[in-house]
Amino acid sequence: MRLAISVFLVLHLVALAISAIPAPRDLEAATGVRESMDDALSQRVRPTLDVVGGFVQTAASDSWRATEHLRPLVKLYVGRLGLEQAWGMFSNPPRGAEYLRCRYYLRQEGGEPAAATELVFPAAPDTEAHLLRAFWDGHQDKAVSNALVAYFRARMRLKPKQQSPGDLQDQKLDPVPANNLTPVVEFFTDRFARRYRTAAESIVRTEAWYGYGPSRLRGDARIAPESRAAAIDRYYRERGEVRPVQRPLQPVDTIEHEADLVWMLIYIKDR
Repeated sequence: MRLAISVFLVLHLVALAISAIPAPRDLEAATGVRESMDDALSQRVRPTLDVVGGFVQTAASDSWRATEHLRPLVKLYVGRLGLEQAWGMFSNPPRGAEYLRCRYYLRQEGGEPAAATELVFPAAPDTEAHLLRAFWDGHQDKAVSNALVAYFRARMRLKPKQQSPGDLQDQKLDPVPANNLTPVVEFFTDRFARRYRTAAESIVRTEAWYGYGPSRLRGDARIAPESRAAAIDRYYRERGEVRPVQRPLQPVDTIEHEADLVWMLIYIKDR
């Protein structure tokens, strides 16, 4: 019995190892873009990394060919167990910073319409020390990140005429991609209501805005380096602050610019 279990474990690990070998064409596609050619650090480190990368690419290609006959069986086994992993999960790092803000529109008794904007992703600013609470924040950020990925993948599968509402009176997007964001938006809307809403207020509309800011390449001169940091810090500091509505309601895919950030309205929920 012990021998059978040992053999099974060895074969299981071998199957995982074989499934993790990338195809030669995938390795070639993941080469990426070389940047900062005149950077002093790159000039010193790149030659060594190129040698190591060439060795890894050759070894991976040889391993792929050697296990070609076993691959269909391995793929079936690993796929049924749900153990497939993306071998290139670290080969394509983000080339910018992503954000998600929720804007809550409030109806106040006897008052003018008002709105509050809350940055919900990432959960905590980078300038704060992340200790035990960081574990909860990490799980929350991962859930939001997964929802955003699912949303944009669903939008890419839509037909062009479904991508954006053609009639500005219809401010909703196709419900298929929007459903990926519904649990996220409902969670933060309920949390905002518990924390900041008064008895005389009701939330009548929630908007989700996706934000993106490109990373600065090494060697580039800094232009207003504090502009994005100041904008993001203001969102965290002014959490829960309600202000009068300054502009009419906008449809999905509306774009707003703030510092070097681009915000796009991707979800609307009227109540």
